[in-house]
Amino acid sequence: MIIRPTTKELLAESLKDLSAKKPVDKITVKEITQNCGFTAKTFYNHFQDKYDLIAWIYSTAAEKIMNKIDGENYTWKDSLTDGFNYFLENKEFLKNLITHTSGQDSFINYVAQFNVKIFSDYIKRSQNLKKISPDVEISIKIYCYGTVCTFCEMLTNPAPVSDKEFVNSIEKSLPEPLKKFLYKN
Repeated sequence: MIIRPTTKELLAESLKDLSAKKPVDKITVKEITQNCGFTAKTFYNHFQDKYDLIAWIYSTAAEKIMNKIDGENYTWKDSLTDGFNYFLENKEFLKNLITHTSGQDSFINYVAQFNVKIFSDYIKRSQNLKKISPDVEISIKIYCYGTVCTFCEMLTNPAPVSDKEFVNSIEKSLPEPLKKFLYKN
């Protein structure tokens, strides 16, 4: 069966295509829509602005990865490997976002905050909790902000270790209070 891309996916591909040619902060909604044959009205039916589109691109990929974790067939380390591969596969686009977004529209800030949210949501869902404890919440923030900055730095200054060693280091840096939520033993 042929699966057609959604309007959101086509707009995302248009932005990625344009970002290969110019800084993302210089790309307009008009350019994004013209590049894929849509109108601005269509764009605004789906997104508030291009930063909302950028957030959707990342959040869609990150949620797919996090939603696969089951502890047995797909582990935390698998999710780190897939996250690392996502960064490598989208390296030029992500470097553009890192370099050409700032302030409230900073890609790094958005990714860190979003990762805190999906990590927290994963723990609440997997443990059937309404709220997580303050120490776990702080550990999540430290880990997410640290790993996001490390992944982003790796895009611009490759790590002096192999890809596998890099993922192993990210896994080993998981704070102790979080291990019980991500590992069966």
